Amino acid sequence: MQYQGNRFATTDTSLVDLLKYAYGLQEQEIAGGPKWLATQKFDLVGDPETQTRPSADEFKKMVQNLLADRFRLTAHRETRDLSVYEIVPAKGGAKLTRSTRPPDGVPVVGYSPGRLTAGNATIADFATFLQRYVTDRPVFDGTGITGKYDLALRWTPDDTQTEPGRQTDDNSAFPGLFTAIEEQLGLKLQEEKRPAQVFVIDHVDMPTEN
Repeated sequence: MQYQGNRFATTDTSLVDLLKYAYGLQEQEIAGGPKWLATQKFDLVGDPETQTRPSADEFKKMVQNLLADRFRLTAHRETRDLSVYEIVPAKGGAKLTRSTRPPDGVPVVGYSPGRLTAGNATIADFATFLQRYVTDRPVFDGTGITGKYDLALRWTPDDTQTEPGRQTDDNSAFPGLFTAIEEQLGLKLQEEKRPAQVFVIDHVDMPTEN
């Protein structure tokens, strides 16, 4: 998925991936719908026909509208118990570098498989970045740590954290994700069950081509 000027474009993308982008979901937060949601791939181009480039939220809203219009998507949300990750301080305490950037600045993030950097980010922001790029389930901040930090994390990704055929950095000198977070940041990623909102698909159609 990419922004091409004012347009949103994506190739070889499943409806599950479009839902994850448009609504900020993890795959396990999507329930219902036919099997082709994850297997059928689409090429899409969305043009808002505006003079100014839409914001990130406006692009997402545009894709939501496209899903409703072209896929006839209808859905509702309900609460279910899900397996999630919670970030908590490790036994030895957090090892964090406080950001020197303007405190009212937005957080920034860089990601490639096995490498995640975040600047001017709260721990809640870091949880969001882990959920978006790395983990297979929602991530919550349970540290109680306030303030903004510059974070750098390196680990050896497993098969669930890389895309087939994608070139990756040489991370073989680094431990797995859970150990890396504890050793490098003094934080711990622990599994637990908690109620979470689930996006339940009521109806969806296979679209016709333009």
